[in-house]
Amino acid sequence: MSINQGKYKPSICAIDEVDDRCLKNDDLQKQQIEGSETAPLTTNQQKLHIEPSSHVGKDVESQIDDNIGGNGNSKADGVTGGTGNAAANGFRALLLPGRLSLDALMQLSRKRRILYITTVCFCALLLVIIVMMIAFWPEVPFYFRAELCLEKECVQTSQQLLLWANVSKNPCHDTYEWACGNFAREYAENDYYVMKRGEWNYKTYNEYEELNELNRFISMLPSSGAASTVESLISSLYRSCREIDTLDKSQSDLLLKKAIKSVEDWQAFRDSNRLRNWEYKKALVHLQAIYGIFPYYKVSVENRFNKPHDYIITLDEGEIGLPDRYFYNIDQNDEIVRGYKLLLRDFAINMGIVSNEADLFADEIFHYEKRIVSHIDAVKQSDESKLNEIKTLAEMKTIAPSLPIMESLQAIFSSTKISDETEILVRDVNVFRELSIVVSTSDKKPINNFIIWSLARHLLPHLSQEYRNLVENFDHAIYGRTATYPRWMVCSQIVRDWLPFAVDALQQHQNTERTKSKRYASQDYKNGEPDSTHYPSKSQGNDAFLRLMYYSLQNQLKDSVNQANWIDKRVKSYIIDKLTTMRLQIGIPEEALNEKTYIEEYYDNLSLNNLYFVEYLESIWSFRKMRMEAKLRAMSIVDTIVSEMYTRETPQPISYSNILNMLIISRGIAASEYYDYRYPIPINFARIGADILEVLIDSIYTFVEQYKAEHAILTNESLAAQFDLPKVDVSCMLGAAVAHNHASELDELSTHALRSFHYTLSAARIAARAQTTFIEAIDAGSPIIGASIDQWLTYENLRLTQRPRMPGLRSFNENELFTLAYMQKHCSTLIADKDYAPIKPHVEQQLAEEYLFKATWQHIQFLPRSISCSTTEARCSNIL
Repeated sequence: MSINQGKYKPSICAIDEVDDRCLKNDDLQKQQIEGSETAPLTTNQQKLHIEPSSHVGKDVESQIDDNIGGNGNSKADGVTGGTGNAAANGFRALLLPGRLSLDALMQLSRKRRILYITTVCFCALLLVIIVMMIAFWPEVPFYFRAELCLEKECVQTSQQLLLWANVSKNPCHDTYEWACGNFAREYAENDYYVMKRGEWNYKTYNEYEELNELNRFISMLPSSGAASTVESLISSLYRSCREIDTLDKSQSDLLLKKAIKSVEDWQAFRDSNRLRNWEYKKALVHLQAIYGIFPYYKVSVENRFNKPHDYIITLDEGEIGLPDRYFYNIDQNDEIVRGYKLLLRDFAINMGIVSNEADLFADEIFHYEKRIVSHIDAVKQSDESKLNEIKTLAEMKTIAPSLPIMESLQAIFSSTKISDETEILVRDVNVFRELSIVVSTSDKKPINNFIIWSLARHLLPHLSQEYRNLVENFDHAIYGRTATYPRWMVCSQIVRDWLPFAVDALQQHQNTERTKSKRYASQDYKNGEPDSTHYPSKSQGNDAFLRLMYYSLQNQLKDSVNQANWIDKRVKSYIIDKLTTMRLQIGIPEEALNEKTYIEEYYDNLSLNNLYFVEYLESIWSFRKMRMEAKLRAMSIVDTIVSEMYTRETPQPISYSNILNMLIISRGIAASEYYDYRYPIPINFARIGADILEVLIDSIYTFVEQYKAEHAILTNESLAAQFDLPKVDVSCMLGAAVAHNHASELDELSTHALRSFHYTLSAARIAARAQTTFIEAIDAGSPIIGASIDQWLTYENLRLTQRPRMPGLRSFNENELFTLAYMQKHCSTLIADKDYAPIKPHVEQQLAEEYLFKATWQHIQFLPRSISCSTTEARCSNIL
């Protein structure tokens, strides 16, 4: 054993006999023993067969260092020699770590080598996967990182949008289903089902919500108290309206005959004197002065177009029985014409007229009204119209000698001096000339029938159920057969229309008090002092946002007018100046609201102590007549604003005052879920923003008339036509298919219906642009031109910089949300069994919502582009 000690070293073959490396090592060892000069020892062999005596205490690494880093005394040096040895050693030093790893790997067993290689490959694959995941990891969308609006107002409006929409549909191919797919179903589940006439749309939805809230508000008012209080006035009117069902037919007959006798009797009665001493002028004046009913011609007080745009008595064409002149020119077998004749016949029969005479009465009334319409249409279709001319009463006696215009004005404005020199504004002089011809060439009998029917038509809805059924059946012929309105809805509407100032004042005052109490109860304190960083109340926030939005809309409208090449440059400059100087009034002036006696004094001359509800018509007209006459005298700015808001025939939530050059917005518009400053910006611009623009665009036509009046262009018809705005191309807007299918209806559209269509399309386009510039101003912290405020502080207080997302609509950006909210304004469903859309423009002076939906989507390119839908180039002109 001692002889072989240090000379034998077991190889790896002794450890693992299955490894085939033992064969190679044996061959190498055999070559060394035989002293082969051509097969020197490798470095690995030197490691495995090294003498212990020569490297005692050295590990493997130190041995390797000795072999390659010394003075060239290794065994390999004797083979290579010289300078070449140094170069070879340097190259070998570079390759040595890799060779060591490879040799160490090759010395492992097959199982370990496979396991090692598999582990390395797995780690490499895992590294590649990690790198690719980092490179291609999707970015979290902004709407997932943005704040979500969870306030009650946001949740409510989001719920409404989602209840009507069907966002699973493709908005490019199924646009209506995408925006309004569930609208009809929601209508069918609403309490208003089959009660709204003609068409259920967004406006009727808001109307129902408004009346429902008003009914709740009235029910909470005190039922008793001083007779002069506004609360008791509203309660008395509402209560009397609800008690109308206690009126029987015999009482209604007596009330009707009493009213008929006041206009010198009706020739159809057997006990009448058969028109022997009947004077139509006296009856006509009495009808206008006592009841406010205007056959032949209508009297009102409007603004004149000349400066200073003060109030002036205005004459316009009178009222007729059918909703529009269009229905007198259609087939007499049409459902509406037959329904109207049936109403006339049944009224006469209920008044005791025999059947044959009742049929004759119905035919005579229809044909006499048709004769009046034909004379008016002849003037309208000719080029001889003389619009908006100021005439004296002396001149009107010459133009229309058969019409008792002076007598009417003296009876209506009894406290105002009316003489031959009194100036009045005549809408169309030639219309009055034709009306005078009709009266002068008519017998007393048709005139008497026409005046009596004009009176009865206004009284029937407020009489017993038998007479109300007649009116309801005629409504079914126009709008389609629907259910009867509930009485609470009818009475709420009457209170709103007859006492609008009282209702708005009480509601606005109540909301103000409620806001103050809530702010006081929830006010935060820091160090014993109130915290001034609280958010504004709903009323304050709504007002502040409305002002910002109004000036943004105004600026965009001025820019659109400036770019409209179809407007005369001189008129264009005048319009922009008027828009720039226009003021904004939100709600009732605080001076009137804070003064407790103002509202009581306003209604001081209104007495509702009549026994029967139908007699309230006289009291209400007497009050309206007094307020109308007050406009002819000098008024304070507060009285003028209140007058502009509440003396119109139909008060609107948004209106333009010509005399003040002021846009007036009622605060009642924010009482519903229609508008709130806490809604996302696109919702407000799509809703109330577009409504404001429609009123502003309507005022542009007033500005054109003012320009012509101030420059004395009205008297020169050929010159005046050069400054008129171009007519609306309805066939272009509606599309060739729709225009062809309804060509006859479109040809008969009124001017108001055509313009309202133009307003809608222009307002949609401008509102979309204004929304974009408004958001850009907020992001940049830039001021809104015209709004003299600290914009940054206002943006922060109103939380406009936060821009939260809508619950349920989180993925919708601003433009998509604007498109959805705006298109839902034109959701609609027809009611009952009648195609109401073709006749709606003649009944309500507005196109059907289905037409507006298609037209806005086709011609307002912003809408389809906002949701990445393809668009065609706009083909229609004259759209701002």
